[in-house]
Amino acid sequence: MAEDALDAQIGYNLRRASTFALNDFAVELADAALRPVTYGMLALIDERPGISAAELGRLLGMKSANMVPLLAELEERGLVERDDHAQDKRVRVLTLTRAASEAMPGWRRQVRRHEDRFLHRLTEKERATLLRLLRLIWTEEG
Repeated sequence: MAEDALDAQIGYNLRRASTFALNDFAVELADAALRPVTYGMLALIDERPGISAAELGRLLGMKSANMVPLLAELEERGLVERDDHAQDKRVRVLTLTRAASEAMPGWRRQVRRHEDRFLHRLTEKERATLLRLLRLIWTEEG
């Protein structure tokens, strides 16, 4: 049956699109040595300075065990700082370093270029529809 063909399966097409996007992302941000996961972490910390590691993991859908080495990597690279929470010393909050804050606008431009390049066949309306549909798949609100 045609609907059983591999190229008719949504999961297969999602994986192919994801591979295409990840490869292009790697090329675009090679100079910054950022991967989608580390860029996502930095972008959220930029948008929410003082966010806790637990909240960052929740927003990214990541387990603590996966977050710890990535945060350590970003700290070692001088991109993220961890400080004590003002009211609760048990909580560590995350902020971008000055270097990362200064680099973030350029990284965001690179990500926009990357998305424009790999989504160039889609109209703005189609992009909005794709984003809405993808969010329906992975969000609980969907």
